[in-house]
Amino acid sequence: MLGRSIMGGRMGVDFHLLHATRRGRSGRASLMRGFSLVELFVTLGVLSILTAVSIPLITSTINASRITSSANEFVAALQLARMESIRRNVRVLVCESSDGLSCTGGAQWRGWVVFADRNQNGLVDIDEQINSGRVEAPLIARSSGNIGNRILFRSDGLAYLNNQLLNGNMRLCMPNTQPAENARDVRIAAGSRMSVGPAVNVGVACAAPAN
Repeated sequence: MLGRSIMGGRMGVDFHLLHATRRGRSGRASLMRGFSLVELFVTLGVLSILTAVSIPLITSTINASRITSSANEFVAALQLARMESIRRNVRVLVCESSDGLSCTGGAQWRGWVVFADRNQNGLVDIDEQINSGRVEAPLIARSSGNIGNRILFRSDGLAYLNNQLLNGNMRLCMPNTQPAENARDVRIAAGSRMSVGPAVNVGVACAAPAN
């Protein structure tokens, strides 16, 4: 009786092991089956739709960030020029520059130089340069008529134009429609107040701002 019980137990264990092995093989075979052509085409179609939707959004976000960063960088240069004019008790200029070393006087700002004009000759002489920056393509920087291609801060920390407190705008613009608000205006008011705001209805031409 004991022998039969042991043999019966072994047969039961062997049966369960065989059943589990077959079931495991069947599961592995099911997992190894892979995608059908229909499933693959559906997956590729969904991926294409998601890509078509997301790329413009990502492009707009990146461009908006570049515009805002450049505008903020220019504001920082203006604030530095204002502080240095007071600290050094000399007039400090911010001028358009294509090489980051001298004032080149272009209508479109390709960059800028901040310098302490000790001898008041309007040129970046030795040891006068304080700061410089670039407007990286495809960004375009244009100034209003009151600013032109240079901004002058006197030793009192105020920006002047013809002995009058400066009011003007500098526009940083991306010449495309991504994002729709493709420009930021850096505003100088009453010779010292500086702010950044979106420019509306600019278009891809990136026209110069008004005063």
